Amino acid sequence: MALPVGVINLECLMNRANILFTSGYRFKGDLNLSNIKDAFVAVTERVEKFRHRLHFEAQDNFHWTPASGADTRFHVVSGDDIDHEFNELCRDSLSLVDDGRRCPMALTVIRNAKAPHDFIIAQTSEHTYVDARSAETIFNLIVDYYNALCRGDHAALSKILDAAESIVTLGSHEAANIIAAEGYDRDGNIEGLTAYPVADVGGYAIPLADVPGCLDAYKKQRFAPIVQFFSIGELLKRCRARYPEVTQNSVVCAALAKGFYNLNLRERGAPDSHIISFKMLSDLLKPELRAKYSGNYIAFVPVSVDGHLPIEEMAKSIHDRIRHFKDSKLDLTIFKLTEEAVEAALVGTVDDPLSFVVTNWNNYRFLNSTEYLHGCHSVRHQSGVNIEPKDTLGAILVNRPILVINMSPGQELCLSLFPSLRAEAENRQVAGAIGDVFRQY
Repeated sequence: MALPVGVINLECLMNRANILFTSGYRFKGDLNLSNIKDAFVAVTERVEKFRHRLHFEAQDNFHWTPASGADTRFHVVSGDDIDHEFNELCRDSLSLVDDGRRCPMALTVIRNAKAPHDFIIAQTSEHTYVDARSAETIFNLIVDYYNALCRGDHAALSKILDAAESIVTLGSHEAANIIAAEGYDRDGNIEGLTAYPVADVGGYAIPLADVPGCLDAYKKQRFAPIVQFFSIGELLKRCRARYPEVTQNSVVCAALAKGFYNLNLRERGAPDSHIISFKMLSDLLKPELRAKYSGNYIAFVPVSVDGHLPIEEMAKSIHDRIRHFKDSKLDLTIFKLTEEAVEAALVGTVDDPLSFVVTNWNNYRFLNSTEYLHGCHSVRHQSGVNIEPKDTLGAILVNRPILVINMSPGQELCLSLFPSLRAEAENRQVAGAIGDVFRQY
């Protein structure tokens, strides 16, 4: 008999990391507040997983239990600076789960007090329940329901609710079997992973022995995210002039790695020739599967690049690495290894020499639709995350700089950073070095 909520061991780690992530969609136009609230409530009430709570005993001993009523919340706030209001929302997002409360998802409309047609719809999600792609799927359903309400398309409403009700969390073993249907070389992937060179030359990852002390100090205050916006058009043009195949994601990641490399040279006494290693989050499910399955179906794949190379060469190297781990299903191998490590209670026993983590939250429907939200013009996609690990097990998931990529129309990049467990000043130094790279182009 299938469980109401399938078991994904990674979600146990997410529960301990206590991550609240907020995806902000900025628009200009007329928003019907009643309809957006109705859409949010109608869709989220029908997601089965949101009616459950994860009960934790240990990393190898946890389970989902039914819980009374999903604590999903809708709010409207206003201010003269809605970007500031968005950052403050992210700072305060942890209050949604204070005192043992749970909040799988919340929706906040942030309105410009001076220009009501300028607003952000901010979707805050608890990472225990969903990854960024799953949150995006649900947000798209909320938008679809809102659009149907505004257009009086009653036939579409029931179909959208059926889609929300059909979303389930498939256990990791079942999901892996679907992904691996075409076969892959697990042993070969493990051999390649073992031999793959990684190094944290700048010492950005917090050693496991230092994590408890950092966590105690971190919990004394709450931080707003560091958020920056850059135009990447010229940098993308430069890289594609040499390598037309490189993606926006590869180019942005090359700039991030170059920023860490430059910082290592300037502040950390690193030699001219050294590699930058980082973890890239890889989405394991194709879009058609994302419509059915909601959960943390992601893998943390190591990527290393020579930092002294020209940025075009770095982008090509990263592009090739991504193609390799997708084609070989190395990301699936890593996902399964992580699941096995949790089952064996081995997570958090070995230091991991990678300098940062990067994740891409691009919502391609938002990017590619001329009218994503009825009667409104899409302006920007932005992000902000807050964390308050419950224990050392959760803290090791966030013990180095973590950067979030969001692209907006017009090739604008939003780059945000998770708060640092060790020192906010270190995050600001990293953000400055990366900003210097983008501002060169």
